Amino acid sequence: MLPFGGGNETSYAKFEPFLDPAIQMINGEAPGKGRRIKEPLLKNLYLIADEYYKQFKPQIKEPYAIFGHSMGAYLAHLITQHIREDKLPLPKHLFLTSKIAPSRNYNKKRSLMTNDEFVAHLKELKGMPEAVLNNEELLQIFLPVIRSDFDAIDTYKYIPQPPYPVDMTVICGTRENVPDDQLTDWKKETSGNFRFERWEGDHFWIFDHIAELCGMINQTLSKY
Repeated sequence: MLPFGGGNETSYAKFEPFLDPAIQMINGEAPGKGRRIKEPLLKNLYLIADEYYKQFKPQIKEPYAIFGHSMGAYLAHLITQHIREDKLPLPKHLFLTSKIAPSRNYNKKRSLMTNDEFVAHLKELKGMPEAVLNNEELLQIFLPVIRSDFDAIDTYKYIPQPPYPVDMTVICGTRENVPDDQLTDWKKETSGNFRFERWEGDHFWIFDHIAELCGMINQTLSKY
């Protein structure tokens, strides 16, 4: 499970009760977050992916899949490339939500936003509680972490590679201002089966549909 910008190893805790008991949910932690809060933050997406890969690599033994929301989708993509390079067993499926295809990424220059502009942007995404966004003390803690991740996303440079033979599901919220073609271009990254869907909601629609989303994951993985 790979987190969204500002997320950590507890981000998907609410998913676990809805996953099939046969599915073990594995989370990692990046520097500067959660239990690693005292370590320097990373602002390069490739380095962040390397950190997660180091944590997951020893566990790549049993059949597995990868889930990534928003920034986590790019991390899933980069880690899958790492796995192929190391000739380890590839994931059975990639579940990628609410992120345009890596080949379509561009610098939104969010690093140039003032804190007020950035907080307004976070409110638009509807991914953080208003109680946090309206609390100056909490913002001083969370804003540097979130801004660091957003900088990493915005400055990520796509490097084309041959598609990997992994089935892929891409889902985006119906109220996200993202054209379908920017999402379906994920097809360029896989030679496996590709599925694209829109589910009702904003950028963090996944937390409004936890039971349905986990049910879809359960059903999909039961076929392998």
